[in-house]
Amino acid sequence: MIFSIRDLSFEFGSVLLEGWFALAARAGCALLILLAAWLVRRWLSKKGIPALLARKWHFNGTPILLRSFAVPIQRMCTAVGVYLAAASLPWAIPGIAKLLLVCFRLVMTLLVCEGLYAASDLADLLLASCSPEIRSNKTLCSLLDTAYKVLVIVLCVAALAQEVGFPIGSIVAGAGLVGLTISLAAQESASNLFSGIVILLDKPFSVGDWITVGDVEGEVIDINFRSTRIRSLDKTINVVTNSKICSSTVQNAALRTMRPYKFNLGVTYGTTRPKLEQLMKDLQTMLDASPYTNKDTNIVQLANFGDSSINILVSAYLLTNAYAEFLQMQNDLNLNIMDIMQADGVDFAFPSTSVYIEKN
Repeated sequence: MIFSIRDLSFEFGSVLLEGWFALAARAGCALLILLAAWLVRRWLSKKGIPALLARKWHFNGTPILLRSFAVPIQRMCTAVGVYLAAASLPWAIPGIAKLLLVCFRLVMTLLVCEGLYAASDLADLLLASCSPEIRSNKTLCSLLDTAYKVLVIVLCVAALAQEVGFPIGSIVAGAGLVGLTISLAAQESASNLFSGIVILLDKPFSVGDWITVGDVEGEVIDINFRSTRIRSLDKTINVVTNSKICSSTVQNAALRTMRPYKFNLGVTYGTTRPKLEQLMKDLQTMLDASPYTNKDTNIVQLANFGDSSINILVSAYLLTNAYAEFLQMQNDLNLNIMDIMQADGVDFAFPSTSVYIEKN
Protein backbone atom coordinates (compact mmCIF):
# COMPACT_ATOMS: atom_id res chain seq x y z
CA MET A 1 0.00 0.00 0.00
CA ILE A 2 1.40 3.38 -0.99
CA PHE A 3 -0.01 5.39 1.94
CA SER A 4 -2.23 5.02 4.98
CA ILE A 5 -4.21 7.51 7.07
CA ARG A 6 -3.96 7.04 10.82
CA ASP A 7 -5.84 8.57 13.74
CA LEU A 8 -9.26 8.25 12.04
CA SER A 9 -11.29 9.05 15.12
CA PHE A 10 -13.83 11.74 15.82
CA GLU A 11 -15.35 12.44 19.20
CA PHE A 12 -18.26 14.80 19.74
CA GLY A 13 -19.59 14.74 23.30
CA SER A 14 -20.35 11.08 24.09
CA VAL A 15 -20.31 10.08 20.42
CA LEU A 16 -17.12 8.45 19.19
CA LEU A 17 -16.68 7.71 15.51
CA GLU A 18 -13.86 5.78 13.94
CA GLY A 19 -12.74 4.81 10.46
CA TRP A 20 -14.42 6.25 7.43
CA PHE A 21 -17.28 7.65 9.50
CA ALA A 22 -14.75 9.71 11.44
CA LEU A 23 -13.16 10.90 8.19
CA ALA A 24 -16.57 11.94 6.86
CA ALA A 25 -17.32 13.77 10.11
CA ARG A 26 -14.03 15.65 9.92
CA ALA A 27 -14.66 16.54 6.29
CA GLY A 28 -18.11 17.79 7.26
CA CYS A 29 -16.60 19.96 10.01
CA ALA A 30 -14.10 21.36 7.53
CA LEU A 31 -16.93 22.29 5.18
CA LEU A 32 -18.83 23.92 8.06
CA ILE A 33 -15.73 25.93 8.99
CA LEU A 34 -15.37 27.11 5.39
CA LEU A 35 -19.06 28.04 5.30
CA ALA A 36 -18.73 29.99 8.56
CA ALA A 37 -15.70 31.82 7.22
CA TRP A 38 -17.60 32.70 4.04
CA LEU A 39 -20.57 33.98 6.05
CA VAL A 40 -18.35 36.13 8.28
CA ARG A 41 -16.57 37.56 5.24
CA ARG A 42 -19.88 38.34 3.57
CA TRP A 43 -21.21 40.01 6.72
CA LEU A 44 -18.07 42.13 7.03
CA SER A 45 -18.25 43.29 3.41
CA LYS A 46 -21.98 44.04 3.49
CA LYS A 47 -22.57 45.38 7.00
CA GLY A 48 -19.62 45.30 9.39
CA ILE A 49 -17.03 47.40 7.59
CA PRO A 50 -19.55 49.90 6.06
CA ALA A 51 -21.00 50.45 9.56
CA LEU A 52 -17.54 51.17 10.96
CA LEU A 53 -16.74 53.55 8.10
CA ALA A 54 -20.01 55.42 8.67
CA ARG A 55 -19.06 56.24 12.27
CA LYS A 56 -17.20 59.37 13.27
CA TRP A 57 -13.81 58.74 14.85
CA HIS A 58 -11.73 61.10 16.96
CA PHE A 59 -8.46 59.90 15.43
CA ASN A 60 -8.13 60.94 11.79
CA GLY A 61 -6.14 57.83 10.97
CA THR A 62 -8.94 55.41 11.94
CA PRO A 63 -11.00 55.85 8.71
CA ILE A 64 -7.80 55.46 6.68
CA LEU A 65 -6.96 52.19 8.43
CA LEU A 66 -10.51 50.90 8.05
CA ARG A 67 -10.53 51.61 4.33
CA SER A 68 -7.10 50.12 3.76
CA PHE A 69 -7.84 46.96 5.79
CA ALA A 70 -11.34 46.40 4.37
CA VAL A 71 -10.17 43.90 1.74
CA PRO A 72 -7.30 42.32 3.75
CA ILE A 73 -9.66 41.59 6.69
CA GLN A 74 -12.04 39.76 4.38
CA ARG A 75 -9.15 37.76 3.01
CA MET A 76 -8.03 37.04 6.56
CA CYS A 77 -11.41 35.46 7.25
CA THR A 78 -10.96 33.20 4.24
CA ALA A 79 -7.39 32.34 5.30
CA VAL A 80 -8.50 31.49 8.84
CA GLY A 81 -11.31 29.32 7.50
CA VAL A 82 -9.03 27.47 5.09
CA TYR A 83 -6.38 26.89 7.76
CA LEU A 84 -8.85 25.63 10.39
CA ALA A 85 -10.57 23.42 7.84
CA ALA A 86 -7.28 21.96 6.64
CA ALA A 87 -6.01 21.50 10.20
CA SER A 88 -9.15 19.59 11.14
CA LEU A 89 -8.47 16.90 8.57
CA PRO A 90 -6.27 13.89 9.29
CA TRP A 91 -3.00 13.96 7.41
CA ALA A 92 -0.76 10.98 6.80
CA ILE A 93 2.41 13.07 6.53
CA PRO A 94 3.53 14.20 10.02
CA GLY A 95 4.97 17.57 8.86
CA ILE A 96 1.79 18.75 7.14
CA ALA A 97 0.35 20.36 10.29
CA LYS A 98 3.51 22.39 10.87
CA LEU A 99 3.66 23.38 7.19
CA LEU A 100 0.05 24.54 7.30
CA LEU A 101 0.79 26.66 10.36
CA VAL A 102 3.81 28.27 8.70
CA CYS A 103 1.84 28.99 5.52
CA PHE A 104 -1.02 30.43 7.57
CA ARG A 105 1.29 32.78 9.45
CA LEU A 106 2.98 33.87 6.22
CA VAL A 107 -0.36 34.61 4.59
CA MET A 108 -1.57 36.57 7.62
CA THR A 109 1.67 38.57 7.68
CA LEU A 110 1.28 39.41 3.99
CA LEU A 111 -2.33 40.51 4.50
CA VAL A 112 -1.38 42.76 7.42
CA CYS A 113 1.38 44.32 5.32
CA GLU A 114 -1.06 44.73 2.43
CA GLY A 115 -3.37 46.73 4.67
CA LEU A 116 -0.53 48.88 6.00
CA TYR A 117 0.77 49.47 2.47
CA ALA A 118 -2.64 50.67 1.34
CA ALA A 119 -2.79 53.03 4.35
CA SER A 120 -0.09 55.30 2.91
CA ASP A 121 -2.36 58.29 3.53
CA LEU A 122 -1.29 58.00 7.17
CA ALA A 123 1.97 59.68 6.16
CA ASP A 124 0.04 62.81 5.20
CA LEU A 125 -1.07 63.16 8.85
CA LEU A 126 2.51 64.19 9.66
CA LEU A 127 1.80 67.44 7.79
CA ALA A 128 -1.54 68.08 9.51
CA SER A 129 -0.10 70.85 11.68
CA CYS A 130 1.79 72.51 8.81
CA SER A 131 0.64 75.40 6.65
CA PRO A 132 -1.70 74.80 3.68
CA GLU A 133 1.18 75.50 1.29
CA ILE A 134 3.22 72.66 2.76
CA ARG A 135 0.26 70.28 2.93
CA SER A 136 -0.48 70.92 -0.74
CA ASN A 137 3.14 70.43 -1.83
CA LYS A 138 2.96 67.44 -4.19
CA THR A 139 6.68 66.72 -4.07
CA LEU A 140 6.80 66.49 -0.28
CA CYS A 141 3.63 64.38 -0.15
CA SER A 142 5.10 62.05 -2.76
CA LEU A 143 8.30 61.69 -0.71
CA LEU A 144 6.39 60.83 2.47
CA ASP A 145 4.19 58.36 0.58
CA THR A 146 7.21 56.64 -0.95
CA ALA A 147 9.13 56.54 2.33
CA TYR A 148 6.12 55.04 4.12
CA LYS A 149 5.63 52.33 1.49
CA VAL A 150 9.33 51.45 1.47
CA LEU A 151 9.27 51.13 5.27
CA VAL A 152 6.25 48.82 5.12
CA ILE A 153 7.91 46.66 2.46
CA VAL A 154 11.12 46.40 4.50
CA LEU A 155 9.19 45.41 7.64
CA CYS A 156 7.13 42.90 5.64
CA VAL A 157 10.24 41.24 4.19
CA ALA A 158 11.83 41.12 7.66
CA ALA A 159 8.71 39.58 9.20
CA LEU A 160 8.43 36.96 6.44
CA ALA A 161 12.11 36.11 6.79
CA GLN A 162 11.66 35.74 10.53
CA GLU A 163 8.75 33.33 9.98
CA VAL A 164 10.71 31.04 7.68
CA GLY A 165 13.70 31.02 10.03
CA PHE A 166 16.22 33.34 8.44
CA PRO A 167 18.72 34.95 10.89
CA ILE A 168 17.29 38.47 10.89
CA GLY A 169 19.91 39.75 13.35
CA SER A 170 22.80 38.86 11.06
CA ILE A 171 20.99 40.25 8.03
CA VAL A 172 20.25 43.53 9.81
CA ALA A 173 23.87 43.83 10.96
CA GLY A 174 25.12 43.20 7.45
CA ALA A 175 22.61 45.64 6.01
CA GLY A 176 23.79 48.22 8.52
CA LEU A 177 27.38 47.91 7.35
CA VAL A 178 26.32 48.07 3.73
CA GLY A 179 24.12 51.07 4.46
CA LEU A 180 26.98 52.82 6.24
CA THR A 181 29.26 52.25 3.24
CA ILE A 182 26.65 53.51 0.81
CA SER A 183 25.86 56.55 2.95
CA LEU A 184 29.54 57.51 3.08
CA ALA A 185 29.81 57.14 -0.69
CA ALA A 186 26.60 59.08 -1.30
CA GLN A 187 27.11 61.74 1.35
CA GLU A 188 26.61 64.59 -1.12
CA SER A 189 23.40 63.07 -2.47
CA ALA A 190 22.08 62.65 1.07
CA SER A 191 22.97 66.27 1.83
CA ASN A 192 21.05 67.42 -1.26
CA LEU A 193 18.09 65.25 -0.26
CA PHE A 194 17.82 66.65 3.26
CA SER A 195 18.42 70.17 1.94
CA GLY A 196 15.55 69.64 -0.49
CA ILE A 197 13.29 68.62 2.39
CA VAL A 198 14.35 71.75 4.32
CA ILE A 199 13.56 73.94 1.30
CA LEU A 200 10.13 72.33 0.88
CA LEU A 201 9.31 72.74 4.58
CA ASP A 202 10.83 76.16 5.20
CA LYS A 203 9.70 77.52 1.78
CA PRO A 204 12.23 80.35 1.32
CA PHE A 205 10.95 80.47 -2.25
CA SER A 206 8.37 78.78 -4.47
CA VAL A 207 8.06 77.90 -8.13
CA GLY A 208 7.60 81.14 -10.06
CA ASP A 209 9.58 83.34 -7.63
CA TRP A 210 12.46 85.48 -8.85
CA ILE A 211 15.49 84.73 -6.67
CA THR A 212 19.22 85.36 -6.49
CA VAL A 213 21.55 82.61 -5.20
CA GLY A 214 25.20 83.60 -5.36
CA ASP A 215 25.87 84.64 -8.94
CA VAL A 216 22.69 82.95 -10.27
CA GLU A 217 19.58 85.07 -10.71
CA GLY A 218 16.31 84.10 -12.32
CA GLU A 219 12.88 82.51 -12.02
CA VAL A 220 12.41 79.24 -10.12
CA ILE A 221 10.86 76.69 -12.48
CA ASP A 222 11.30 73.44 -10.53
CA ILE A 223 12.18 72.24 -7.02
CA ASN A 224 13.06 68.57 -6.46
CA PHE A 225 14.97 66.66 -3.81
CA ARG A 226 18.36 67.00 -5.46
CA SER A 227 18.40 70.42 -7.09
CA THR A 228 16.49 73.56 -7.99
CA ARG A 229 16.16 74.77 -11.58
CA ILE A 230 16.37 78.52 -12.18
CA ARG A 231 15.69 80.19 -15.53
CA SER A 232 17.76 83.38 -15.92
CA LEU A 233 16.79 86.46 -17.91
CA ASP A 234 18.45 85.11 -21.09
CA LYS A 235 16.38 81.87 -20.76
CA THR A 236 19.38 79.85 -19.59
CA ILE A 237 18.46 77.01 -17.21
CA ASN A 238 20.71 76.92 -14.14
CA VAL A 239 20.65 73.73 -12.03
CA VAL A 240 21.74 74.55 -8.46
CA THR A 241 22.12 71.76 -5.89
CA ASN A 242 19.96 72.12 -2.81
CA SER A 243 22.92 71.88 -0.45
CA LYS A 244 24.48 74.93 -2.13
CA ILE A 245 21.22 76.85 -1.82
CA CYS A 246 20.92 76.05 1.90
CA SER A 247 24.49 77.21 2.52
CA SER A 248 24.05 80.45 0.53
CA THR A 249 22.13 83.67 1.04
CA VAL A 250 18.92 83.58 -0.99
CA GLN A 251 17.38 86.86 -2.13
CA ASN A 252 13.72 86.38 -2.98
CA ALA A 253 12.38 89.31 -4.96
CA ALA A 254 8.86 87.89 -4.82
CA LEU A 255 8.69 88.46 -1.04
CA ARG A 256 9.39 92.18 -1.18
CA THR A 257 6.62 94.69 -1.77
CA MET A 258 8.82 97.23 -3.62
CA ARG A 259 11.82 97.26 -5.94
CA PRO A 260 14.65 99.80 -5.74
CA TYR A 261 15.11 102.30 -8.56
CA LYS A 262 18.50 103.90 -7.97
CA PHE A 263 21.34 105.28 -10.11
CA ASN A 264 23.70 108.24 -10.52
CA LEU A 265 22.68 110.77 -13.17
CA GLY A 266 25.77 112.38 -14.69
CA VAL A 267 25.56 115.93 -16.08
CA THR A 268 28.28 118.00 -17.66
CA TYR A 269 30.58 120.25 -15.66
CA GLY A 270 29.37 123.20 -17.70
CA THR A 271 26.01 123.09 -15.90
CA THR A 272 25.53 126.11 -13.62
CA ARG A 273 24.34 125.89 -10.06
CA PRO A 274 20.89 127.38 -10.77
CA LYS A 275 20.36 124.84 -13.53
CA LEU A 276 21.46 122.02 -11.22
CA GLU A 277 19.10 123.15 -8.48
CA GLN A 278 16.22 123.51 -10.95
CA LEU A 279 16.95 120.06 -12.42
CA MET A 280 17.00 118.40 -9.00
CA LYS A 281 13.77 120.19 -8.04
CA ASP A 282 12.01 119.06 -11.23
CA LEU A 283 13.23 115.48 -10.80
CA GLN A 284 12.00 115.43 -7.20
CA THR A 285 8.61 116.75 -8.28
CA MET A 286 8.35 114.17 -11.04
CA LEU A 287 9.11 111.29 -8.67
CA ASP A 288 6.67 112.56 -6.04
CA ALA A 289 3.91 112.91 -8.63
CA SER A 290 4.50 109.51 -10.19
CA PRO A 291 2.03 106.73 -9.25
CA TYR A 292 4.89 104.24 -9.48
CA THR A 293 6.93 105.41 -6.47
CA ASN A 294 6.65 105.28 -2.72
CA LYS A 295 6.56 108.99 -1.83
CA ASP A 296 8.52 108.61 1.42
CA THR A 297 11.53 107.05 -0.32
CA ASN A 298 12.17 109.53 -3.16
CA ILE A 299 15.63 111.12 -3.03
CA VAL A 300 17.30 113.50 -5.50
CA GLN A 301 20.62 114.87 -4.19
CA LEU A 302 23.99 115.99 -5.52
CA ALA A 303 26.11 112.94 -4.78
CA ASN A 304 29.69 113.62 -5.88
CA PHE A 305 31.97 114.99 -8.55
CA GLY A 306 33.16 112.36 -10.94
CA ASP A 307 36.03 112.36 -13.42
CA SER A 308 33.82 113.50 -16.29
CA SER A 309 30.50 114.43 -14.69
CA ILE A 310 28.63 115.92 -11.79
CA ASN A 311 26.72 112.97 -10.33
CA ILE A 312 23.18 113.40 -9.04
CA LEU A 313 21.76 110.54 -6.94
CA VAL A 314 18.26 109.54 -8.06
CA SER A 315 16.67 106.99 -5.71
CA ALA A 316 13.15 105.70 -5.26
CA TYR A 317 11.23 102.50 -4.54
CA LEU A 318 8.71 101.33 -7.13
CA LEU A 319 5.45 99.84 -5.92
CA THR A 320 5.75 96.40 -7.52
CA ASN A 321 7.58 93.10 -7.05
CA ALA A 322 6.94 91.76 -10.56
CA TYR A 323 10.09 92.04 -12.63
CA ALA A 324 8.38 92.71 -15.97
CA GLU A 325 6.21 95.42 -14.44
CA PHE A 326 9.25 96.96 -12.77
CA LEU A 327 11.04 97.17 -16.14
CA GLN A 328 8.07 99.00 -17.64
CA MET A 329 7.94 101.47 -14.73
CA GLN A 330 11.68 102.04 -14.96
CA ASN A 331 11.35 102.67 -18.69
CA ASP A 332 8.66 105.32 -18.17
CA LEU A 333 10.62 107.09 -15.42
CA ASN A 334 13.80 107.13 -17.54
CA LEU A 335 11.92 108.75 -20.44
CA ASN A 336 10.49 111.35 -18.04
CA ILE A 337 14.02 112.15 -16.85
CA MET A 338 15.13 112.69 -20.46
CA ASP A 339 12.24 115.10 -21.02
CA ILE A 340 13.13 117.05 -17.87
CA MET A 341 16.81 117.23 -18.87
CA GLN A 342 15.89 118.65 -22.26
CA ALA A 343 13.38 121.10 -20.79
CA ASP A 344 15.94 122.42 -18.27
CA GLY A 345 18.69 122.68 -20.88
CA VAL A 346 21.04 120.27 -19.11
CA ASP A 347 23.20 117.81 -21.05
CA PHE A 348 24.15 114.28 -20.11
CA ALA A 349 27.82 113.83 -19.38
CA PHE A 350 29.91 111.18 -21.06
CA PRO A 351 33.48 110.05 -20.39
CA SER A 352 35.90 112.51 -21.92
CA THR A 353 39.56 113.44 -21.68
CA SER A 354 41.01 116.91 -22.03
CA VAL A 355 44.48 117.14 -23.59
CA TYR A 356 46.55 120.29 -22.96
CA ILE A 357 49.47 120.96 -25.30
CA GLU A 358 52.19 123.06 -23.76
CA LYS A 359 53.99 125.46 -26.10
CA ASN A 360 57.72 125.91 -25.54
